[in-house]
Amino acid sequence: MDARTSINNLHKIQYDTFWFFDHVLGKDNVNLFFEKNRNELKKEILKFVQKKEEKGKTYQIERRKNLTIEEFKNNYLRLSIPVVLEGAAKDWACVKNWTPEFLGEKYGSDEIQLIDASPSDFDDINYKIQKTTLKEVIMSMDDGPIGKYSRFNRILHDHPELKEDFDLKFLKSLRNTVSSGQTFQVFIGGKGTKTHLHCASEHNLFTQVYGRKHWTVYPPVYDCVLEPVVNRTPYFHSTFDPDKPDYEKFPAMEYLDKYECILEPGDIFFNPPSYWHHVNNLSGSIGVAFRWFALDAFKIDFMQTLLTIMSVNPPFILATKNRTDFPKIFEYMSRVNKK
Repeated sequence: MDARTSINNLHKIQYDTFWFFDHVLGKDNVNLFFEKNRNELKKEILKFVQKKEEKGKTYQIERRKNLTIEEFKNNYLRLSIPVVLEGAAKDWACVKNWTPEFLGEKYGSDEIQLIDASPSDFDDINYKIQKTTLKEVIMSMDDGPIGKYSRFNRILHDHPELKEDFDLKFLKSLRNTVSSGQTFQVFIGGKGTKTHLHCASEHNLFTQVYGRKHWTVYPPVYDCVLEPVVNRTPYFHSTFDPDKPDYEKFPAMEYLDKYECILEPGDIFFNPPSYWHHVNNLSGSIGVAFRWFALDAFKIDFMQTLLTIMSVNPPFILATKNRTDFPKIFEYMSRVNKK
């Protein structure tokens, strides 16, 4: 999986320069002097991707059974290539026991804070936190409002005994030799819930515990055509929607390849740092992300990682401190965006 041949590296460097100054000075201020240059770059990128004279194709992300730790590290982690470890968690207690009924019965009274990661209008994101209970989320999984999607759920931190339902030794063995953090984030939602196109500078091993989930993935080099919204956060999102692509606004995307996979219960998906991903729940779904940060993020996408560290909304240190409590980050962003 290598998209570098589809994007000119010089174009990426030029885009990154604009992106850096947008972050530091504000995009409107940069455009006062360089809007013409920015528009010319967009035209050059479009001409370059149109050279192959065919539309972008869809490729399936590789699925591997019985992948050894050494093979994973040499062929995927080191090279930053996404892969599905097919059935690697099928015998784990979480996959065998975690149903919506099980979680609702034992932990239904837990307070849940919902955030909007699939807004209808990215220019008017609702940063307000909606409070509910896990039971309410569980009850809405089959026929309730699709807005009730519990992202970044803290159940593994509030009930640490549940971590015993995972093979922690195996997950930790797949990390980089030198790495920071081992954050668990749980995602619980019904059929039709989704999270729009976004990326972050952390490694992610995502275990599909219950239900089915569809991932659309784009390489980091697509930054220059996905044009991340500039809001100085440590997380990046694009207004491009793979489900309803707008090729008038994002013309180059029509000529670029995309990658996808469907996760079944027991699958583990490795999503490297800075890879763009758009995720749809094909059924009621429970999934668990295991994240960490390593310095090779700079090699994968230098500018994304640099801007992550330079973030002020919230500051990178605050975001790192609240890795396990994402709603606090969202609340900070809400306060900033009200000013």
